[in-house]
Amino acid sequence: MNPHQSAVMEPVGRAPFAVVAGAPSYINVLDALTGWQLVREAAKAFGTPSAASYKHVSPAGAALGGSVVEAYTRARDADPKSSYGDFVAVSHPVDAELAALLKRVVSDGIIAPGYDEGVVEVLAAKKRGTYLVLEADPDFEPPAEEVREIYGMRLTQQRDDLPLPADLSDDLKLGMIVARYTQSNTVVLVKDGMTIGVGAGQQSRVDCTRLAGEKAALWWSRRSSEPLTGVSMVSDGALPFADNVEEAHRYGVTHIAEPGGSIRSAEVAAACAEYGISWRATGVRLFRH
Repeated sequence: MNPHQSAVMEPVGRAPFAVVAGAPSYINVLDALTGWQLVREAAKAFGTPSAASYKHVSPAGAALGGSVVEAYTRARDADPKSSYGDFVAVSHPVDAELAALLKRVVSDGIIAPGYDEGVVEVLAAKKRGTYLVLEADPDFEPPAEEVREIYGMRLTQQRDDLPLPADLSDDLKLGMIVARYTQSNTVVLVKDGMTIGVGAGQQSRVDCTRLAGEKAALWWSRRSSEPLTGVSMVSDGALPFADNVEEAHRYGVTHIAEPGGSIRSAEVAAACAEYGISWRATGVRLFRH
């Protein structure tokens, strides 16, 4: 990850992917495995191709599409500045159309469950022959527990595979999937099957909301001068204050899903009612650290 640090990476039993081209770095593997989990879950939930554009273990964008190239185009379009030099994850095999797109953009690597004939050669030639191509094993099932060792301590926890609420709109459901694989604290804004703003890794939740909203506003400004509306918002943790709702309203949010259960959840619900925003307390927290 840093030039002065060495790293060893090896599978614990069966490997979740094969290296087709290139040599993965520590952060490449983190981005690849996190992104693959996101697109795999999204594709399973919606029955359609999904894609994610990862930077520093959080998605700059994620989206559904009728094809892998459409899904990735939409994912990268959410925040193209942040997607510069991204790691790509797609749920379906890479075809020539997606390979041609990736040939034109700045990207570090890709993970996918397969590659059509001739595609690997196109991708492997990127970055002077150092572009990383990983083939995910779609049948791999991860261990029930995840282990991390840091500063002489071993931390073990159950893998986060909790089923998400089934009675949500598609955009809220996609937002929850994206939030599950984004560094906490996080707020995800979704519209029509694509993220349009991700506020990740902030210590203050309202800063997450504001950051996601600013990205969404910039995304919308490239399309229309009309006010942005019809946006769905997901928070990985409970909204602690109504200021999050006020910020969300500024950026066209009309639906919010969050865990609820904070001491001010009644105030949050009242603020949503005041602004005409539907509010759903899911009871599901999705912290990722």
